[in-house]
Amino acid sequence: MHQPTMVSIIIVHYNGLMLLRRCLASVFAQPYRPIEVIVVDNASSDGSVEMVKNEFPAARVIALNRNTGFAEGNNIGVREAVGEYLVLLNNDTEVDAQWLPPLLDLMQQPRVAIAASKVLTDGVPQAFYEMNGTINYLGYNIMRQFTDLSMVFYAGGTSLMFRRSIAGEPFLDEYFLYHEDVYLSWRMRLRGFEVRMAQASLVHHRGSQTTRREASALITFYQTRNRVLNLLILYEASTLLKLLPMLLADVLATAMRAAFSVSWSFSGVMRAYAWIATHLGWLRARRKEEQAARRVSDADILKLMSADVVDATRSAPMLRPLNILSRTYAQGVRLPFYG
Repeated sequence: MHQPTMVSIIIVHYNGLMLLRRCLASVFAQPYRPIEVIVVDNASSDGSVEMVKNEFPAARVIALNRNTGFAEGNNIGVREAVGEYLVLLNNDTEVDAQWLPPLLDLMQQPRVAIAASKVLTDGVPQAFYEMNGTINYLGYNIMRQFTDLSMVFYAGGTSLMFRRSIAGEPFLDEYFLYHEDVYLSWRMRLRGFEVRMAQASLVHHRGSQTTRREASALITFYQTRNRVLNLLILYEASTLLKLLPMLLADVLATAMRAAFSVSWSFSGVMRAYAWIATHLGWLRARRKEEQAARRVSDADILKLMSADVVDATRSAPMLRPLNILSRTYAQGVRLPFYG
């Protein structure tokens, strides 16, 4: 008789005891077995470690003495896990009863390296689930692109499954948080693998409950730096050259947005670009690794990206003509795009 596949579930946690309690209760309530549940605690100060040990003794706790962030925390969990199939799950989620089997079903397709759950986030209108989104050339999310609901450009880190033998440790420790899930999916695409969404794998997400307590400068720093790092590490040199005017315009637009926005930090943006400028050796090394592993050209990957520079579903109408300009430019320099 065929034995069910062991699944290792890794939950990186930093404070938010009640969120973690609900998350773990839902994971252990779903019927799929065998599972291994690993909680990587980033030096929480709210009694979370003790709660897990007392209330969920079947879970393994790795209690760290510092906050390693989402990226390194998951890498630590992956190193300690025993399963070939690994799930990364946010601590501010609750999973449905049939959460795992649809992910495992997708992973049986030989070219699928990552399977994403359908994540239902508090406050997000139903219309946003009618089509899946992608990213644009600059790494920003563009909603409502794919009518095929199994299609995504990247699997969100809220709930995803991957194979250890293909992805290894999924993230760069330096990313800490934000855009590490884009990096993982994009680098798998460079290797010729697919990323898919399992619509029947449902996860309910409360959304950024941890990072809301952090300073905006820190959030802006990681969001800006990591997005740009993805572009610099993963694009071919010829693509970067064609995108250079858009990249330079984005630097200026990002700085201006931060200077006049209450939700973005100007100092965070400046720190992000300063970090990149002072870590060029690190950047070259990461780029060399990823380009050496490439099996697919940017021409194929760009076909899944949007040429739009602003998301028409969320941007002010006065900005939307920029999309006509960006699409015209893409066609002029022969950059493929979706749509």
